[in-house]
Amino acid sequence: MTQPPERHAENWDLRHEDFNDPEFLYDVYAVMRERSPFAHTDTPFLSATPGGAWVAVRYDECYRILQDWENFSSNPTPEASEQLAGDLVITLDPPRQQKLRKVLNPYFSPARMKALRSDIKAETDSLIDDFIETGTADLAQVAWRQPGIVFFTYLLGMPVDDVPLCIELTDTALNGTTESDRMAAWGGLYQHVHNAVTSRIDQPPRDDMIDVLLSAEIDGEPLPLGDVVGNAMLLVQAGLETTASAMSFAFHYLATQPAERDRLAGDPELLPRAVEEFIRFAGSIHGIPRTVRHEVELSGQTFCPGESVQVNYASANRDPARFPDADRCVLDRRENRHLGFGAGVHRCLGSNLARLEFQVALEQVLSRMPDLALAPGTDPVFHGNSVTRGFRSIPVVFTPGAR
Repeated sequence: MTQPPERHAENWDLRHEDFNDPEFLYDVYAVMRERSPFAHTDTPFLSATPGGAWVAVRYDECYRILQDWENFSSNPTPEASEQLAGDLVITLDPPRQQKLRKVLNPYFSPARMKALRSDIKAETDSLIDDFIETGTADLAQVAWRQPGIVFFTYLLGMPVDDVPLCIELTDTALNGTTESDRMAAWGGLYQHVHNAVTSRIDQPPRDDMIDVLLSAEIDGEPLPLGDVVGNAMLLVQAGLETTASAMSFAFHYLATQPAERDRLAGDPELLPRAVEEFIRFAGSIHGIPRTVRHEVELSGQTFCPGESVQVNYASANRDPARFPDADRCVLDRRENRHLGFGAGVHRCLGSNLARLEFQVALEQVLSRMPDLALAPGTDPVFHGNSVTRGFRSIPVVFTPGAR
């Protein structure tokens, strides 16, 4: 029996089975936001702190924490640091973080990502070709495979045959049922990426992300091998699961909202705003950890050095104080400064790539399956009590087309 939102709000635990309902979690967030800008949880994910963690749930407080790296550090607590490998761009603070990010930024520039459009379109079409003649499909497969194929093939330069295993390992590492499953998958992924990196050390450059990391220097020193592997894994995690999760929500929404589907299919110029709204509304990220560096007061709450604070992007993006009609997906929303890509010095490095993958996927699905609808007599499968929430099965029907 599902516990009431008020009960969950007292000690939020994202892995609770009640959150396999797509919208129920947001009922809990509404209670948390109404009570206070900050909640507390004894069971934080992505931050193994014995004393639990604070949870920022309103937009303004989340934004201010993300901007204030001097008081709210990305460096993990000692307990959490044991789970990480090396200096990662997401866990460093300036000035070292800025130096590493300066190395990576050009690789994710708008111009470079634009050059990938034709490859992303071809990979998306290839996935659609597998089922377009049948008139039936599981669109979750497109959502969860396309970003992985693009990332492993074109950004990491890994063999195409390795891609399915890497996608599976990444998914299990983040969303596996048990801690042992997740840790085993992390180990398998680390070994796979480690082997890919070491095999490239003495090879001619290929102008991909592995080469960028291998040739990177910070203060005149090359990155240690462990940092190269760790950052490659981080980029996989950040660039694959979050995009896939939001994309799965978009496909489900269009399959169940025919008027919205037709509107978007008939007005391609609406796609960029629709992508931003899907990212805001889908809520892929439910907690990025920060560690309190100095005693600091924010909105009446005093934080002590060493405490952990989870910045809940998903809750912030449904805050009615920031977004009118926050619990409705508004495809043409104009004022949409969502936190789907974070804010401040750690704003998502791959946001240009994520937007491009998302937009191309919507373009191709809507152009080739304009009448797609949820298959009668079927139930979508939603996985919600995990780090990355999303639809794992979206059975649809449509008028068959040509490959």
